Amino acid sequence: VAAAAAIVYLGALWNRFALDDNPVVLFNPLFQAHGAVWRAFFTSYWPPNVGGGLYRPLAIASYALDWTIGQATWFHAMNVVWHAAASVMVAVLVRRWSGDRAALVCGLLFAVHPVHVEAVANIVGRAELMAALFALLAVYAALGRDSVGWSAAALVAGLLSKENAAVVPGLIAWGWMLGVARPSRRRMLGYAASWIAVAAVYAVTRHTILNPLARIENLAPVFVWASAWQVRLTAVAAFADVARLLVFPLTLRV
Repeated sequence: VAAAAAIVYLGALWNRFALDDNPVVLFNPLFQAHGAVWRAFFTSYWPPNVGGGLYRPLAIASYALDWTIGQATWFHAMNVVWHAAASVMVAVLVRRWSGDRAALVCGLLFAVHPVHVEAVANIVGRAELMAALFALLAVYAALGRDSVGWSAAALVAGLLSKENAAVVPGLIAWGWMLGVARPSRRRMLGYAASWIAVAAVYAVTRHTILNPLARIENLAPVFVWASAWQVRLTAVAAFADVARLLVFPLTLRV
């Protein structure tokens, strides 16, 4: 599975910095100073001079580590490694309940599915790759090992990579509803308490870091004149289209 994930993205190693890679990575002043890895946890994802929005310190810290080498090829290679790790984790999850053959099929399908191209081939897509891996680890820790602590730790890492790791509690609860490793009611309350604690600390930390930095709203240009309802309805339509592409990716290719 890891080999398949790497082979289909070998072409990405020749990519350069593009689009959001430029402000977030290439021209980010954070990486010009010492201690960028640790300073990433006290600043925003977008540099303050372009709005100071979002909080994804683990992703920024990983870019700071890569910056010691500095070559675009290295950044892209690390993205491929993160994608391979997430693909393997998909296989591990499936293997836990459905056996080796199903794990191999699902892992390979995830590894080569063209819907992942934007996340893997763009350097800033790493935030999604990291969030995916940590979310899978959080689900596995809960459903496969019944470990509240490890699941919560993986959830924290996912949230610090990208906000969409917030789906983890829903995925775990869905697994319980399907009858997968359903714990006792007391144990469920323990998981719920850990989620509430993580959410509270994350929300306070995020607000504390971002509030002094946010100067302008980080809005995609296409939404500049759109109302709040138009933005959200567009997102719903886009989500439906992505769901279609997951099932029938005719117009996508690796």
